[in-house]
Parts: sequence; C-alpha cells; structure tokens
Amino acid sequence: EIPGTLTSEPASMNTSPSSSVVDDENNDDIAGDNIPSSSSMNSHQEELRCVIAVTRHGDRTPKQKLKMTTSESRILEFFHKYSSNCRKELKVKDKAPMIEFLETVKLMISEKKACNEKKPKHKETLYKITHMRDVLERWKIVGLNRKLQVKPKEWEEEEIANDNKDNATTILRCTKVQLILKWGGNLTKLGERQSINLGQKFRHQMYPDAPGGGILRLHSTFRHDLKIKTSDEGRVMKTGAAFAKGLLELEGEIPPILVSLVHKEKESIHMLDPSGNKEVKLELETCKEKIGVNLQRDIDISDTSTD
Repeated sequence: EIPGTLTSEPASMNTSPSSSVVDDENNDDIAGDNIPSSSSMNSHQEELRCVIAVTRHGDRTPKQKLKMTTSESRILEFFHKYSSNCRKELKVKDKAPMIEFLETVKLMISEKKACNEKKPKHKETLYKITHMRDVLERWKIVGLNRKLQVKPKEWEEEEIANDNKDNATTILRCTKVQLILKWGGNLTKLGERQSINLGQKFRHQMYPDAPGGGILRLHSTFRHDLKIKTSDEGRVMKTGAAFAKGLLELEGEIPPILVSLVHKEKESIHMLDPSGNKEVKLELETCKEKIGVNLQRDIDISDTSTD
C-alpha cells in the first residue's frame, strides 16, 4: 500500500541527525535559552534511501521454438568455437555468430541434398535445418527477435599428442548437442502502451506533483540515481525503456531510451532470469509438472475444496 500522505519536501532538504550542517537560526536557539530537550534530540528519524520496483514485461506476440538434437560435425565445430566451457549451454544473439550459424546451416543443407540419402533420420534432419534456415532468413539479422541455444548432451575425452609422446593431453569434447531456435515473443504496441501507462501511474503515486517534490526533483540527477536493469530478453528490455518513458515523461521513440537508460549486466541477468539457477529451475520444473497434471484432469471444479 502506498501511504495516503507523502512528504512534499524532498528528502535531500531534510537535515538528518548525523548532519554537520546547521543553519544560523538553529544555532541561535542552541546557543540561547531555547535548548531542545533530550527527548526531542533523541527522537527517532528515518530517511527514504531508495525505491525499488520489479515489473514483468508487457503484452507480447506468441513465442515459437524449434528443437533438434544432432551430432553433426559442423554444428559441433560451431559450438566449440563460441563456447568457453563444453559442459555449459551456449546462447547466441549477436549478429556475427548468428550469421555464421546461418551459413553453416546452408552448407549442411547443400551437403544433405547432394548425398541423396533416403533414411527417415536423414529426411528429418534436412527438414529441420531447412526450417531453421527459413526462420533465420525471414527477417534481417539485427535487433532482438531471435535467439539460438545450444545445449550439450553427451561428451567424450579426447587425447591430443604432444611432442613428448609419453605426455598426451586429454581434453573433453562435446559429441551431441540440442539446438533450440526461438523466435517471436516480441513486445506488441499494446504491451508498449501498458508499460508507459504503468510508468506514469508509478510516477503519480510515488512522486506526487507537489511544491518542492514530484518527478522534477529526480530529473537533474536521474542518470546517476535512477537505474533500470533488465534480463537479456528483447521484450523485457523494451518494457523497461517504455516504463522509463512514462516515468520520466520522455519524448521520442523507444530505441534511443533503451540505449541510454536500460542496462543488462551479468549480475542483473542472474538475478532477474532464474534459468541459470539450478535450485530455482528444479522448483520451476516441479511446479510445471503439478500444473500440467491438474490441467489435464477431468474433474468438476465445483466439487473441489480450497485445500
């Protein structure tokens, strides 16, 4: 609940008990007969240090994904080139590696068509990589509209001979990966308006327009004091920019606001996106399983209890 009455005087204008700044009038009072009582001097005072808001992204288009498990040598070479740890998942969003992956897929399609194999597995692989190529070529590779995940599934140790044959180096290499190509899930115009309206509502409730207060007090130092941190999902970053637009009464389009005000940091992504947290992921999977079982049960909900 937001308090019904908020102070109209900025916190920076309030003198804290530990402050060494005292005006002349107060000095005269202390020096004269009007010395404050010990009870008033020891009275408890609080100062607002920060305001934190955690929001979810706005309305989005449907998310779509294509999965494929493969041991193709070209895909494995791509994975080892960009992965620093072959046991960890690789996420690709940047333009250069995405273009390289597209070229790799095109080369695989040419090779598959040239060999003319009729095995079902061969046809399935050709169908999926062709679908991946079509998705990657559907839009210009720029922005935040696609993401590729490469999850390692199997590994084997490989020995590399040195000059000294008795001391061969053993390295771990991935032998099978799962490709997950995701697209869609973009913030819609409705989602953008929702985020702007939420920012405006937050401004009016938390920083009411009053003498000496309001959002104008924040404008002079907002680049230092205001921090907007998001996960690395495009719809979330755009939501943060739209929220800032409504909060700070900014003009113009979303992209410039996103570049100047919205930050995605490693610590923030780990905090806001639980996909890398094993304990949270396990709890999420348990919840999903329970929800799935309950949604597929054929029962009359009117006969169920709150328990």
